[in-house]
Amino acid sequence: MKGLKLKSAVFSNKRRELEITYSSGKTLTIHFGALGIVRNLKEVWVDTETKGRSLGIEYMDGDIDYLPYDQPLHITKDPEYLLQNHIENIIAQIREELENRKISKKYLARQLETSDNQIQRLLNPGILNKNLTQLYKLAHVLGLQFELFLKAA
Repeated sequence: MKGLKLKSAVFSNKRRELEITYSSGKTLTIHFGALGIVRNLKEVWVDTETKGRSLGIEYMDGDIDYLPYDQPLHITKDPEYLLQNHIENIIAQIREELENRKISKKYLARQLETSDNQIQRLLNPGILNKNLTQLYKLAHVLGLQFELFLKAA
């Protein structure tokens, strides 16, 4: 998912909301209660020590806490964030199977009639524009199958 760094955040103690803007332009508004915040806030800032991967939060009583960038995305069940996690989990399982069976990427490339570079891209969790057909074919070569289901959120 592009833009996983935080750009800015503002809060309202009156509405008990935190509005978070990511560098991608995505903005989320989340209620304090969903984050487990029960006290009023004094200040929020993008933490530079984590290179924009967390928010610093100072409470009125002087306590300081930190919020990781992905917690609001997880709580709000952001579709792009969930897709990224699903792809990462699928790739991790495929990589584990490759390692357990000692199957080379060159073998996979020949079986899928593609290049070694394409296999590298398929197995790279940082690249999200995956071709599901190729992931299904890759799983098939390994004797794996996908189980998909939807449930009410």
